[in-house]
Amino acid sequence: MPGALRIMAKPNPAKPLSRILASDAQIAAWRERTEQEARLTTAVRRQLPRALADRVRVAEAVPGVLTLAAAAGAVAAVVRQRSPDLLAGLRREGFDFTELRVRVQVRAAAAPPDKSQANQSSKVVSAPLRRLAGGLPDGPLKDAVERLARRGG
Repeated sequence: MPGALRIMAKPNPAKPLSRILASDAQIAAWRERTEQEARLTTAVRRQLPRALADRVRVAEAVPGVLTLAAAAGAVAAVVRQRSPDLLAGLRREGFDFTELRVRVQVRAAAAPPDKSQANQSSKVVSAPLRRLAGGLPDGPLKDAVERLARRGG
C-alpha cells in the first residue's frame, strides 16, 4: 500500500555493560572463578615466605584439590615440602582442600634489551671537573674529582 502509514519499531535502549556482564551466565561464572582464584592466591601467599609468595599462583581449584603454578622448579619443590602446613593454614582460613598439586609454569622471558653503547666521555665533560678540582683545597675530595676528570679524558 503506497499511502499506508508505516510504524517503525523503537530500537532497544542501550544496556549498561555491567548489566550485560551480570546477565550472561558464562561471563558471570568466569568472573566468579577469577575472583575465587584471586582470593585463594592471596591466602596461599599469606602462608608462604615472602621470597616464595610472589612466585606462586593458583592455577585451578576444584573441590578438594588445589593446583598451584610455580615460577621455577626450585620454588615448586619448596612449596611441595611445605604442603602439609600450607593445607592446614588454608583450612584455618576456611578453604577445605585435601590435596595440593604443584606444577612448574615457566613464563617466557622478555626479549633481552638492546645492548647500549658505553657512555663516551669527552674532554668537554672533563674540563668542568678539572676547573672544579683546581678550586678545591687539598684533600680527598680534590683527589677524587681529579681522578674522575682523568677518567673522562
